[in-house]
Amino acid sequence: MSCEDKTTEGISSITNYPIITIKGDQWNVVNVGGTFTDAGATATEGGQDIAVKVVGTVDTKTPGVYILEYQAVNKDGFSSVDYRYVGVISAAAAAVDISGKYQRNAGAFGVSTVTRVKGNLYKTDNVGGVLAPAAGETVYFYYYDKGKIECPYQLTPGNSFECESESIKEGVSYSWIVLNPLFGTALRTFEKL
Repeated sequence: MSCEDKTTEGISSITNYPIITIKGDQWNVVNVGGTFTDAGATATEGGQDIAVKVVGTVDTKTPGVYILEYQAVNKDGFSSVDYRYVGVISAAAAAVDISGKYQRNAGAFGVSTVTRVKGNLYKTDNVGGVLAPAAGETVYFYYYDKGKIECPYQLTPGNSFECESESIKEGVSYSWIVLNPLFGTALRTFEKL
């Protein structure tokens, strides 16, 4: 038995979601007073180029973490976004390497290995200080000024993470609140081993 209703014939269609490709490095480091030039991004819909809108700016005179958001919308109104990160690093921070092992001082007392990626861009393999972190719990963050770190919104395998209330006591500890539905809202402090 089949449906003979012709009122829906020809209504279905295929939509191709926008695919954004960032040119150059996604994670960037610039010293205060240096220069940064956005390499831009391209977007396609079904193999055809479409427009990309860029939101955000970078102030290379002020230490901080800056995010450029690339947005593209297809003909059916579906959108995609991707991000470029720029850490503007003070001279005081650039002179210090914060790599090492840090142990959370509460909960499961998990160990976070902080590794320098380039300049003052770092990654940790255990954002929440859990006993056995999953692969998707590795995040990038910047140490951009004395006492200041930032872990911006980022996509990881199967997750997205962001932190707030971040701080560091160089050579002693760092702290942050992890923004992810699987983690509570407690301030997590990691002490250097």
